[in-house]
Amino acid sequence: MKSKMIWLCFVLLPFGLLGQENKKVKATFDNEPIVAVLQTIEDQTGYAIYYEASWLDSLTYSGAFDQTSVDSVLFSILESTSLEYYMSGHRIFLTKGVKIIDQPAISQALHQQGKTVTDVELDLLFAREYLNMENQGEIGQSIVEVGDRNKLKPRASSTIAGYIKDSETNEPLAGVVVYSKDPSVASSSDMNGFFSITLPNGKRELIVQYVGMKTTKQKIVLYSDGQLNIDMVVDVIALQEVMIESESAANVEDVLIGVSKIDVQETKNVPLVLGENDIMKIAATFAGVQTMGEGSSGFNVRGGKSDQNLVLLNGATIYNASHFFGFFSVFNSNAIQSMDVYKSGIPAAYGGRLSSVFDVESKKADVDKFKGEGGISPVTAKLTVEVPVIKGKSGLMLGGRTTYSNWLLKKVGNADFSENEVFFADGILRYDHQINDNNDIEVSGYYSSDNFRISSDTVFSFSNFSYKNGNASVKWNHRFSNQVDGSLSAVYSAYGYDLSYDESPPNNFVQDFGINEAAVVADLAYYADEVHTLRGGAQLKGYQINPGTKSPQTSESLVAEVSIDKERALETTLFLSDEYILSDRLTLYGGYRYSFFTNYGPQTVKNYQPETVKNPDTVIGETVYDDGDPVQFYHGGEIRVNARYALDDESSVKASYNRTRQYLHTLTNSASLSPTDTWRLSSTYIKPQVADQYTLGYYRNFKSNMIETSVEVYYKDMDNLIDFKVGSQFLLNPNIEMVALQGPGRSYGVEFSVRKSGKLNGWINYAFARSFIQLDSSHPEERINNGNEYPANFDMPHTVNMVANYKITKRWSFSCNFTYNTGRPVTYPVGIYDFKGMQAVHYSGRNTFRMPDYIRLDIGLSLEASHKIAQLAHSYWSFSIYNVLGRDNPYSIFFDVRDGQVNGYKLVVFPTPIPTITYNFRF
Repeated sequence: MKSKMIWLCFVLLPFGLLGQENKKVKATFDNEPIVAVLQTIEDQTGYAIYYEASWLDSLTYSGAFDQTSVDSVLFSILESTSLEYYMSGHRIFLTKGVKIIDQPAISQALHQQGKTVTDVELDLLFAREYLNMENQGEIGQSIVEVGDRNKLKPRASSTIAGYIKDSETNEPLAGVVVYSKDPSVASSSDMNGFFSITLPNGKRELIVQYVGMKTTKQKIVLYSDGQLNIDMVVDVIALQEVMIESESAANVEDVLIGVSKIDVQETKNVPLVLGENDIMKIAATFAGVQTMGEGSSGFNVRGGKSDQNLVLLNGATIYNASHFFGFFSVFNSNAIQSMDVYKSGIPAAYGGRLSSVFDVESKKADVDKFKGEGGISPVTAKLTVEVPVIKGKSGLMLGGRTTYSNWLLKKVGNADFSENEVFFADGILRYDHQINDNNDIEVSGYYSSDNFRISSDTVFSFSNFSYKNGNASVKWNHRFSNQVDGSLSAVYSAYGYDLSYDESPPNNFVQDFGINEAAVVADLAYYADEVHTLRGGAQLKGYQINPGTKSPQTSESLVAEVSIDKERALETTLFLSDEYILSDRLTLYGGYRYSFFTNYGPQTVKNYQPETVKNPDTVIGETVYDDGDPVQFYHGGEIRVNARYALDDESSVKASYNRTRQYLHTLTNSASLSPTDTWRLSSTYIKPQVADQYTLGYYRNFKSNMIETSVEVYYKDMDNLIDFKVGSQFLLNPNIEMVALQGPGRSYGVEFSVRKSGKLNGWINYAFARSFIQLDSSHPEERINNGNEYPANFDMPHTVNMVANYKITKRWSFSCNFTYNTGRPVTYPVGIYDFKGMQAVHYSGRNTFRMPDYIRLDIGLSLEASHKIAQLAHSYWSFSIYNVLGRDNPYSIFFDVRDGQVNGYKLVVFPTPIPTITYNFRF
């Protein structure tokens, strides 16, 4: 380092801009003396730096540079000091109290074009000169340079791109509005927090708004295309009052229809289910989403079967999303950030299921400080921690949950059921690492295990059962430019169960089932401008299914060994979408998805007599396929179209058409998913399911978006729906085509929704929904209800859900949850007759009768601990009563013939109110 006479710089003024090169600096400094920092700059760039040594005594600097220009480095390290700098050729002069300004490159460029500096605002010259002239009292009011000064093109426009995140948690914020008043241009951030906006070059002001965050105003000097990352600060005052509003006016402004966005904070406003905040239970309170009640898992969305819903966790499939007979979901809410539910208007990037998509995103760890959150209830305990790995760059989120008590089963209204045992546990992790401004990596994993022992005379008819979920994903996000970003993901999912019977040695057995999939997904987005976005990509996915094996458990067992051939398939998909804001009122979205599905060997396929029913008597041979041989090939396109027309600032009309295809099927005789359900692939005789859905909606907000209302009408045509022949057995059946039937179906309905924020907040939904299926054939064995249309198992015409939360004080709040469903269809015995000396039961037509209506009211009371910031941990207590009315809501109705009489029985899971107290904490 040199210490020279500073007056030399005045001699060299005329040569100030000659011979400068775009040297770069790459270094990290942690409270280093500025003298050492300047030495590093000299070593890496070859510049000679001149200064008075006494000016730098006791000055230090901390920061990192990655191929950063010398000009920007000097600006950063000297910004908080009284020193100035001047660059001349390969020499840099530091001054104190003297500012050296000659004609800058911008001015030269303007003069060369025959313009004066006044053609552009003067503050294009240097951002630093305004630090003492601007009001620094507001958040984001410092001047920020975007782009390269030397690339300035006067009267042209440039694109600003970057990421928006929560300054406290480093979580990306989706749906943030970024706009400029002069000129009037707006944009919004995507799910990764990425935004892009194009503005004229010059001095501009960006306004950044998001519900629950303080509005940020950022003044910029825009030279050329460049990056600007924005951190937002939580608005504490707003959060005390607005607890369930996710995105202001999103229901009116979004082009997609039938979409619900759920923030994990919303779960705190609903009475706890057995001490657990559950994001999936929140989804069940939305219009169009139905559940069969206690003891059932899965959901029925707009007249679809429960297997027609795609549940994703960080992009990887979850095949069984329930614990504890459906009382809990597999998602630990403390480890979840958000969930998007698509009932219609499904983006082209999603596919593989007929009815809906539940896209769950786990929490991203804080990269700056250690955090934790947990809870303890009489049924479960859970803990989630966030650990910074490399401060400011990477973090690890770890979450775990388990149950430790069977006391709840004693409350079940069935003596046999109350003697059973249940256990579950799950764990989740996510690691995020920011490589640089253009690259970051996400790694996540999930595993859950359920084990229970059930008495032999219950509906499961075996004694030991366990099932496991697992998935993993790796995602690389890359920003190619300010207008193009993309991602490459690899995901893996697995689900399987094992069951055994050991009550009687001659009948002991073990049985299993398993399905796994692996996929690679490439996704690319092009932000043409603030009103036009193109997305496209491809997916390659492989499936492998073990339909089941059964073998004797001990040598004393007389059970015969059964093994069904494994099934394998490959699915390839291409997708493309285009969202275009044509005007302030009209927005269009168009998408197209095309998939290719191949089922391949080894496999043995039976051949049947043409035009006859498929049963053992009509088999005429079989075809054997070797390993890798294609068995059956299917393909087809899926159109996704959405349109939004704004009537005014507070109301809009939307319409959509969606075609979806599904190559996977569950084989079950029940209305909801069961742990013993088996998944099978489309094959020679089982065709893919196809659906066409048409939706029209009207949306209107009141009182500055405090009240949101909507009404949606839909109609859905479906084909190749699966049902079963009378007396069918799916479990361990190697020839499912002999028992499965496929036919057309339809569903339609209307959904009303009102949502309110404020001190009294919540929502109320009503849905009228019907779902039918028709199985007709020239063969009586394959005809159901004489070929007439009949209600599906999950057809429930009327559903009412109400969730309300009242903030009594800053610490006390009261909540309630009311649910009403029409009873689902059931088939009743209507008579007994004797046939050749034997009694037989005669049943009604399929699904002719209905179970009693389902009604349930839950209430809850929450007490938050002190709101003081300076304390080790923050906590709150939750008191809730589940089924406070004590109503006997039947899960199932079954019949038994005893002494010539047909007796009906109902299984009631929770016939009495269930009180729960939960302690939650965070630190």
